[in-house]
Amino acid sequence: MITKSISSPTAPILALLMAETSEEMEFPNSMKELNNAAGNYGDQSINKENSLSYGDNQLALDAVSSTFPQEANGSAHQLLSTSEYKTHSSPRLESSSPPLSKSPPSSTEESTVEQINSDLRPQTLSQPSTSNNSTPTPPLQPSASKKPRTMGGFIIDDDDDDELDGQTSAFKAISNAATDSLKLATSTALQGSPLLSKSYSNAITSQDVSIQNAAVDQESSGVSEHSTTNVLSNLAAIISDATALASDVVPSHSLHVPTPAQPNTSSSSTMSVPKARLPHDRVGILEDRIKEDPRGDTEAWINLISEHQKRNKLDDARNVFERFLKVFPSAGEQWVAYANMELSNNDFYRVEQIFNKSLRAVPNVHFWSLYLDYVRRRNNLITDPSGVARTTISQAYDFVLQNIGIDKDSGKIWQEYVQFIRSGPGNIGGSSWQDQQKMDQLRKTYQRAICIPMSSVTSLWKEYDSFEMGLNKLTGRKFLQEKSPSYMSARSSWFELENITTGLDRFSVPILPPALGFEGNDEYMCQVSLWKKWINWEKNDPMVLKVEDLPAYHSRILYVFKQATMSLRYWPEIWFEAAEFCFQNNLDGDGNEFLTHGLTANPESCLLAFKRGDRLEATSVAEEGDEGLQRRGALVREPYDKLLDSLYDLITKAKTKEGQDVARIEENFATKRNRSPTANGRSIEEDDDIEDADEAARTASKNTQIQVVRDGYAVQVKLLSKMISFSWITLMRAMRRIQGKGKVNDIVGGSRQVFTDARKRGRLTSDVYVASALIEYHCYKDPAATKIFERGMKLFPDDESFALEYLKHLIAINDITNARAVFEMTVSKLAQKPETIPHAKPIYSYFHQYESQYGELAQVNKLEQRMTDLFPEDPKLALFTNRYSVGGFEPTSARPIISQLSQMKARILPSIETPISYHNSPPARAAQIVDSPKRPFQNDESENEGRPRKLLRGQSPLKGAAGRRLDQQKRNRERYDGPEPQGAPWAQQYAPPPPGIPREVMFLLSIIPKPQLYNATRFKADELVRLLRDTQIPTTIQQLRQQQQQQQQQQQHHQGMPSNHGNYSHR
Repeated sequence: MITKSISSPTAPILALLMAETSEEMEFPNSMKELNNAAGNYGDQSINKENSLSYGDNQLALDAVSSTFPQEANGSAHQLLSTSEYKTHSSPRLESSSPPLSKSPPSSTEESTVEQINSDLRPQTLSQPSTSNNSTPTPPLQPSASKKPRTMGGFIIDDDDDDELDGQTSAFKAISNAATDSLKLATSTALQGSPLLSKSYSNAITSQDVSIQNAAVDQESSGVSEHSTTNVLSNLAAIISDATALASDVVPSHSLHVPTPAQPNTSSSSTMSVPKARLPHDRVGILEDRIKEDPRGDTEAWINLISEHQKRNKLDDARNVFERFLKVFPSAGEQWVAYANMELSNNDFYRVEQIFNKSLRAVPNVHFWSLYLDYVRRRNNLITDPSGVARTTISQAYDFVLQNIGIDKDSGKIWQEYVQFIRSGPGNIGGSSWQDQQKMDQLRKTYQRAICIPMSSVTSLWKEYDSFEMGLNKLTGRKFLQEKSPSYMSARSSWFELENITTGLDRFSVPILPPALGFEGNDEYMCQVSLWKKWINWEKNDPMVLKVEDLPAYHSRILYVFKQATMSLRYWPEIWFEAAEFCFQNNLDGDGNEFLTHGLTANPESCLLAFKRGDRLEATSVAEEGDEGLQRRGALVREPYDKLLDSLYDLITKAKTKEGQDVARIEENFATKRNRSPTANGRSIEEDDDIEDADEAARTASKNTQIQVVRDGYAVQVKLLSKMISFSWITLMRAMRRIQGKGKVNDIVGGSRQVFTDARKRGRLTSDVYVASALIEYHCYKDPAATKIFERGMKLFPDDESFALEYLKHLIAINDITNARAVFEMTVSKLAQKPETIPHAKPIYSYFHQYESQYGELAQVNKLEQRMTDLFPEDPKLALFTNRYSVGGFEPTSARPIISQLSQMKARILPSIETPISYHNSPPARAAQIVDSPKRPFQNDESENEGRPRKLLRGQSPLKGAAGRRLDQQKRNRERYDGPEPQGAPWAQQYAPPPPGIPREVMFLLSIIPKPQLYNATRFKADELVRLLRDTQIPTTIQQLRQQQQQQQQQQQHHQGMPSNHGNYSHR
């Protein structure tokens, strides 16, 4: 028997939730409805949506009724019947609205609460309280006077205040009663759930009675396990409903309510959908978007900051800025916006805090320019007689130019620095020490600036030229001549760099890379390509710094890598390339920093985690003894553990999101079904038939959508499982190199401990078992390898890849009997289902190759027959030739060369055009066309159409010395060999055939348009040849002068002809 009150760890949490949400809850229009709902709670005919609309009042009644239905109904009914309320309806408050003020409890409230508390604490569980017949109490008195308050921008009347205060007091009474009742119910339920007891024992401790005492009371009370389970389920439902209710009223970031662990169900449709917020609750909606996708939804972050700034809530905006910059620490433009917000409010202390913690880590030109503006603002040069302010600003300029002076967009800062030096004390060209100091500082600044490829390098060079030539032309030419090569190199490099970086986005918030084939992927990859071009351009050393100034060469490349990682924060390859460059150039500190920051930005990146693990393994010192091995193994294992934690978290989020999407689909279809129109003028039978058809269609559509959602998440989970498996494999190999195979649960666990940990955490593919077994076999020749394969065969019976590796292992250890058994078992299991038959093909191919090489011919024929039956589309010839092919060579398909004359004839490509016949064309025997697919004979328009056309033309003799040499060689051949036969039949018979047209020429002729399509001006070949033959080209200066004189005489002759004709006509 339970004789005393038992405190529950969850009761204070629920009471706190009720107390905080009661101030901003929406109350029913009539307390009579709440009274009826409380009295009829035991009946299941009440609609769930109507029950939830009552707010936290109904939540408290649920808490009471779930534990003691009889006493709760009576007590709540009695409490509500004793108070008279006016009809009131108030809008739901926003989460950002201030809470309503509370009225001090009256004596009536205290007596009512004490009465309910006494009713809900029975002496025995079998004797319910009978205090339902108490006398009614007078209505609650409101507070004396209150100042007018506003809600949602409207003034609340005094009558509304009275009603809200009375309802708040009543709700507090009900919540206190529910809290006391839940103490007993939760303590009883926790004894049957060790998971709940572990979850809350560390969070909130019980002050009344310990868990051990509660267990003793439970044994003495005789409560059955079935009733305990029911109470636990009711309690879980209450707390989950309370959490969903609180998410609408209280912002999720301000109140964290732990919920008890729910039993693990196989169906994801039982997962509750987060309750939608009101449309005007912009802050709550944006917070939900950020909570769901903090790294992907950058728009929600920026809109939330803007929303707080519009409402002049600087503390909230500052809080969002801090949270945003923890996720995106390299977003330079947002740092600028954050600092400008503080500057607009003259909060210089916070501005300096921003600069101190982020300036060095964010090499953004705009951010550093803002820092210079702040320094100049805080150090007034007008009221600076001691020169302290000028010294501070000068140091700030040196600090800024030392960090971002090599940026291609830093030209404005250099120009401002030059003007700052010019405005200092001293005269340029003077003879005092101050004047000389100013000239030296200005010359040094100019010489640093003109060597940097930036937009203002040309204007700075012109200023420097004027500066030097204005001082002394002799020394000025000397300085300009020394720096001219550096300036020319910087200017040409600037033009190249400007062309390379055209379209590069350097100042936007980094985004996650879009998936392949989805929106934004092409633009993102274009940005990646531009950044790589810039990096490769710097590595090629266009400014020739690698030989002359190696630190400057390294600093430029490191600066570009830092800029790239700011924009491509979530592209692991950039971090990897930056770290690899540092390690190759003995910059280990910078390389480790790149890897650390890259893993912080991409904790799920296998590339960076594996590189970090390899780096730690290569640089860590091997110590002797088990403790040294243990320390080194823990050091190397750290990045792998963080990677695995991130991947497992992604799987958990994916499964949770899948359940929410499925539940949302089911909820949408349930809403549509409830809103379906009723029958009009139809019989009952017709209406039932139509309703059944609609229900079947809705069910099919719902199942289709759910299946699509689950298939999409299944692909994601499969990919993550693969990544997890190979991460375990990599860690297993690293631990083997460091600690050997080790021993499970020992100080030196080795690879076996990693394999054990992987099996405990789950989500593994068969690759882990294959890798572990092969490590045991190849490294230690341990028979445990076969046991691991046997265990994996039971876990992955349908995995053809695992079965194939198992077969290879059995054949490698010469266990042919078991290999045949595994083969038969696997292929028979895969052949049972039509969809898995193709999966058996690799196993058949491998075993067929083995049998062909080492088996009997009868077995080979039998195996080929089975393969033909299963895969009838494969030709039998391929099966036969596969027996004898080794290493890619197939002797059965090789064809040797027997006769070169008949087998190796030159191939002449045929013409791709159909020959066109013309009436005026000569016969084909006279034309002797040689395989030309283009330009068939056409009758060009000519002046001499009646003259017969020449078909073939002899070789034109060469003129000059070349012609004489060729003629002499021909005569020499005739002197010794005799004259060449002319027209002899045997000469034509044995003459070598004309060479064929090369394939490239044939291809060119094939793509040239047909001659019929040429409609432009045609050249006359005979006239063109005549022109070239008759044209006299002067070879000496004397001939050229004579030709010019002849041309002048001809011009004078033509000019004089018109005048003579004119004279004759005049006469």
